[in-house]
Amino acid sequence: MRGGDRDAAAAFMSAYGPRIQRRVRGKLSRAMRRVFDSLEILSTVSRRLDSYVHAGRLEARTAPQLWSLVFRITDAAVIDKVRVFKRLERVEGEDSPLAAQLRARLNEAPEDTIEVEIERILQVLDDETDRQILSLWLAGNEHAVIGEFVGLTPNAARQRWFRIRDRLRKELGGEQR
Repeated sequence: MRGGDRDAAAAFMSAYGPRIQRRVRGKLSRAMRRVFDSLEILSTVSRRLDSYVHAGRLEARTAPQLWSLVFRITDAAVIDKVRVFKRLERVEGEDSPLAAQLRARLNEAPEDTIEVEIERILQVLDDETDRQILSLWLAGNEHAVIGEFVGLTPNAARQRWFRIRDRLRKELGGEQR
């Protein structure tokens, strides 16, 4: 895999997928297991490992180092999924109707397609910066952090977020601001 052999990464995931899947199930609470299928997260881990291998960034030289990387990728994938749902549960104020719409849409999606549904929601936005802003908002970042990340002032990030929020409400069939 260190040489960029993506087939070796696929064979690794095929052989050790059940072990990784058990770790995922152990990390998810009962409520989160209802929302997230461990196979979906395993698929995310597989894509992320493939990305490491394809980019030539896999530096593990021993089996324990490789497992350490795989488990870090796994933990990050679980955290990313949980973070989105926790964020949508916490949102209050003007953003709460949109958060409720997104949460309902994700809850209604079949378990093995939640990641695909999140991707569909992101694709509603034509502009890559808008997609980054939505992703950062879903991760719980404030407008100042979002603005810094995408190269905008906090006020400009906030104004852009209002436009994104209104567009998503419209596209998802919700009310206007």
